[in-house]
Amino acid sequence: MSETLSKLPESRLLAGRVAFVTGAGAGIGRGIAQALAGAGAHVAVTGRRRDTCDETARLIAGEGGSAWALEVDVSDFAAVSRAVEATVDRWGGLDILVQNANAGGDSALPIALEDVTEEDWMRQARVAWDGSFHCAQAAFTHLKASGRGRFIVLGSAFGLHGAAMNPVYSALKGGDRGFVKSLAREWGGHGITVNAIQPSAATEPTRVFFAQNPAVHQAYLSMFPLGRMGEPREDIGRAVVALASDLMGYVSGQNLPVDGGLFTAL
Repeated sequence: MSETLSKLPESRLLAGRVAFVTGAGAGIGRGIAQALAGAGAHVAVTGRRRDTCDETARLIAGEGGSAWALEVDVSDFAAVSRAVEATVDRWGGLDILVQNANAGGDSALPIALEDVTEEDWMRQARVAWDGSFHCAQAAFTHLKASGRGRFIVLGSAFGLHGAAMNPVYSALKGGDRGFVKSLAREWGGHGITVNAIQPSAATEPTRVFFAQNPAVHQAYLSMFPLGRMGEPREDIGRAVVALASDLMGYVSGQNLPVDGGLFTAL
């Protein structure tokens, strides 16, 4: 995408607002950070690897956007809290927090329940469940002060319909679904909306896999009514922008599949 940020149709939707995005060093998280910046937000780009976060921030800055890279492990509450406070100090507040971080490749590995170890469970839970909990606690006071706070969690269709050979990830994402609904009820009186997105997007590892397995690619694409997987920035990122903006300020407690019509059972 070669457009400068100022030329994008949504370039003023989030003008002046401050966003904090976890897992933003690559893939869907990077696309979300770019889309938020494209809508005018100042974006704290966070992740476990500072170098990849720096690259996301450079890409945003290269298009005239405002971004700051921070190394943050969401399983560590103190680290999340410090990063949120530093973001508030830098830009004067916090309006949007997007919890996208997950346990990386672990979440996609097929594994039968009888082969799951407690460490398998805890390794993913420390990022998915603990990460959402830590981000929510660290951000609440600031989202409340904003008067238009937005808390958005990246879920998975696995948390809606389950997945054989992936009981850990499915359970954790199902837990995030309940967390979002509970916080929407608890925080609504403070003007904070809380939602989740269940995305389907073609990230770089996905593209590499499909390039090596074209038959699998075609079979997979046939499942999508729109005939394609989403793009991290244009499709998933812009959905996050919409939820973060005033356009969807009356939407809360929802789990929104952004997947080209793949999941239609809600």
